[in-house]
Amino acid sequence: MPRKPASSQLVALVLLALAPALALAPVPARAQMTLDMFQRVPVADAARAGDIAALRSLLIAGQSANSADINRIPAIVLAARGGHVEAIDLLVAHKARVDARDRDGSTALFQAAQRGHDEVVASLLKAGAAVDSEGPQGETPLIAAARRGHANVVTRLLKSGADWRREDHTGRTALRHAQDGGRGGVVTVLKRAGATR
Repeated sequence: MPRKPASSQLVALVLLALAPALALAPVPARAQMTLDMFQRVPVADAARAGDIAALRSLLIAGQSANSADINRIPAIVLAARGGHVEAIDLLVAHKARVDARDRDGSTALFQAAQRGHDEVVASLLKAGAAVDSEGPQGETPLIAAARRGHANVVTRLLKSGADWRREDHTGRTALRHAQDGGRGGVVTVLKRAGATR
């Protein structure tokens, strides 16, 4: 008599079967869907919490640095949202894709830039993150940081080659967003870098 699969295996199989219908990239079952008894993905949870000890143990035990939570948000994006630079570094050291995207199209760099996590931005850029990758609404990390007034992040992105000429889907540049939002410090940084529109 064939053995019944465990419930976590069934969840993994169902999610993998639905992935093409949801227009998601295929994900290795072991890498993405190793669930604990509470139907959580331990690597993603550790990255979200910035729990370096747990994350290190899981990665050493063979869990994938490219794991995503049940909402398909990659561990590296979760760590970036929380400003957990050590978690980012650990995930990158274990071959996490630095430009992995969540369901909205956000990368870890985009998330870190819009939240003003300068050290995370630096770490991701050092690891090779695409400086001008578009996120939701066509915003680049530079536009996201400028719109929210994160002058240090704007400076770092510009020094790393971010293109201030890029426009989002509304046709506005980082400078325009900063001007519209009254972000004087960011306007100054952008103009010093040569931004004119």
